[in-house]
Amino acid sequence: MGNFVVTDRVEAELAAMVKSLAVDKVFVLVDDNTVELCLSKIDLSEYNPFVIRIKAGDEFKTIDSAISVWNVLVDNGATRSSLLINLGGGVVTDLGGFVATTFKRGMRFVNVPTTLLGVVDAATGGKTGVNFKGLKNEIGAFALPEKVLINPLFFQTLDFKNRLSGYAEMVKHALIADSILLEQTLMYDLDEFDVKRLSLLLKQNLNIKETIVELDPNERGQRKALNFGHTIGHAFESLSYEVGSPMLHGFAVMWGMVAELYLSFVKLKLDKSILSQILAFAKEYYGAFPYSCKQYDRLYELMMHDKKNSGGQINFTLLAGVGDVRINQNVTKEEVFEALDFIREN
Repeated sequence: MGNFVVTDRVEAELAAMVKSLAVDKVFVLVDDNTVELCLSKIDLSEYNPFVIRIKAGDEFKTIDSAISVWNVLVDNGATRSSLLINLGGGVVTDLGGFVATTFKRGMRFVNVPTTLLGVVDAATGGKTGVNFKGLKNEIGAFALPEKVLINPLFFQTLDFKNRLSGYAEMVKHALIADSILLEQTLMYDLDEFDVKRLSLLLKQNLNIKETIVELDPNERGQRKALNFGHTIGHAFESLSYEVGSPMLHGFAVMWGMVAELYLSFVKLKLDKSILSQILAFAKEYYGAFPYSCKQYDRLYELMMHDKKNSGGQINFTLLAGVGDVRINQNVTKEEVFEALDFIREN
């Protein structure tokens, strides 16, 4: 598949794409953050692009925001031969990809992710969507961008917590793939944040993800490996918005991974040293687990809405070992609560 490029020459890559695709108009989707921090670093003036700006934040990844972007596209004569450049984090690439995929039944788009999380999660893999009724990515479609252009220098605009948020997904890819990569990932100095070394880890991460996606583009089977940590993690994230204390996606996924590693230990005899290693990493960088046992029932209700469930059962992705992924694992409500107790008490 190979549709991502790690480069410091984003402008040249975009110029070649605009020419090869015979683009008639260029639109750029940004949010309140990337219009200031990132759009100014890319010279797109030769295309006379129309800039579409949305509010920053996952709470604005909604149908209403999509409608506002569709309105701008219609009012400014966008066609199937136009190009939408999604310049931003996961909200921009998720929403922009969904808008482009549904506009006139398919408009070309390219993702230029500006956050670490956006690179390893939303911008690559061909998932697009918006949140609906408090549920993550409830409305969406599978659609690959023409290209994903990644310039790691953008990550230097991120604060430490947002770097950590993206890094959680890199830990996930290592866990589902390779013990050597996991060791390298856990040893990386997050405080120093060496962009050159990070780029090498990123390429390995994205190769893992692309290989899985290529084998199962519509998530019927093995692509569910990428859901590790997300069944419980998405519930943490959704509840955080309900209680008015939003949790960054990667923080929710990190604690979701710890909980699902505990389930892997109980159900599949995962080596406890792996669970202990990731628990220690989570506690060092991702703070204390924020929920109490009074919220377990609501968390379980949210897990029941996971898109990969079937037959009234929650389908978990668990690990029998690093790189030994087991999809469609059924877990009882009592076992889920036991996992929540584990991360709350340790």
